[in-house]
Amino acid sequence: MIIALFVFLFVLLLGLVVTVGLGLLVGYAFVAVSGKLSLAARIPLLVALAVGTATLWLSLGEPANVLLALAMLVSFVATLASGAVFLGREAGKRRALRHPAPVWQSW
Repeated sequence: MIIALFVFLFVLLLGLVVTVGLGLLVGYAFVAVSGKLSLAARIPLLVALAVGTATLWLSLGEPANVLLALAMLVSFVATLASGAVFLGREAGKRRALRHPAPVWQSW
């Protein structure tokens, strides 16, 4: 009985890792591909992509399954969080100074 519990928890953890990993990859790929768009256009597209990838999990099982709803939620949050983090990092790089400030002489 305890072995079955460990197997179930291992499969649950493996599914969580796969779901989060795919969400992170999709969020990063979106930021990498949509570099020419403005930030105002990228944010709604990121949300739409996160919703789309979350609904793709419906093709794996019946919608009444609790674990399927959990996988959809985890996929949505991981995609959105990954895209937001990488959009923020890219926006910070765009705002950075292109040329360093001149060094004043000490004398």
